[in-house]
Amino acid sequence: MPKNSNILREWTFWIRTELHEECRAHLEVTKLKELRAQPGCQRAVALFRDLGDGSTEVAVVSTWDLMESICAFTGAETLRPTIAPADRAKLIDREPVVRHYLATDLSAIGIMPPE
Repeated sequence: MPKNSNILREWTFWIRTELHEECRAHLEVTKLKELRAQPGCQRAVALFRDLGDGSTEVAVVSTWDLMESICAFTGAETLRPTIAPADRAKLIDREPVVRHYLATDLSAIGIMPPE
């Protein structure tokens, strides 16, 4: 991945739909707040999709100025999401790998809410 480019970082997990509001509130005061405070993080948002089977897919998406900024935040484990041990029990399933995408259309980053 190029060093001087905008990076979209995304990871997905699943919860019981009844935990949607609890999860949204928790992410806003913890993970999203932490991401937004990191040098190089331009935006961070949580996306929720009700799957209609009692589960909800949650994607945590953030945009970063450089991969080096992500590395400064995550350390060597850039492909592992940070999930608090107390929160793991609430997840139905989780993807252990984070995805990083090169954002070629910088105007797309602007449509993400800053908070």
